[in-house]
Amino acid sequence: MRIRVHGGAAIPFMWLLVVCVGALLFCGGADGGAAARTKTPGSDASTDASKSEVRNNAASLLYDLLGSEKDVSKILIIRRRPARVTRVIKAISKTAGDGQDQLDALAHDDKTLNLHAIQLPPGETATRDAIRKTKEHELLLSWGAKFDMNLLLSQTDALDYGSHLAKIAAENSTSPEQEREFHALDVALSALYVRVVADIRAVPAK
Repeated sequence: MRIRVHGGAAIPFMWLLVVCVGALLFCGGADGGAAARTKTPGSDASTDASKSEVRNNAASLLYDLLGSEKDVSKILIIRRRPARVTRVIKAISKTAGDGQDQLDALAHDDKTLNLHAIQLPPGETATRDAIRKTKEHELLLSWGAKFDMNLLLSQTDALDYGSHLAKIAAENSTSPEQEREFHALDVALSALYVRVVADIRAVPAK
């Protein structure tokens, strides 16, 4: 089918239809792009609130973990271990204690930083408690190189988890200072993780 326009030229109907549809899609795309670039009122505030929630949750979990890790060296009071194991366990305790102090200082300066927003579901809390008791039982019933291995393995889990929590908190921080502090904790815990892995390889076989 052809459509005759002014001047006598005949235009195929299908060609005209394709042109019209293409123009419509182009206009729609342009409008869609403009709409995408237009910020919805309050969108920035919503994003900031979401980031703060993630930061607070990660920081709270990290704070709780550091509170447990700062006491890990107390086990050396009842179990004398080789100097290599003793040194790394004491280093972990000191780093955890210093880390908790750093988080307390950050929370003091920024009242929006909540270090008690763990918000774990009951099932997760119960599972964590069960895992902790199992590891404590394994430690108490092991001796010598087996004890060293169990102790160091428990620290790889804690340090790896802690470094990732610090990384998430840094990525969602609301100020450069907070980001630097959380990043420093990430680096410190990661370095201890590498050190513990090296010590595990040095534990003599049974």
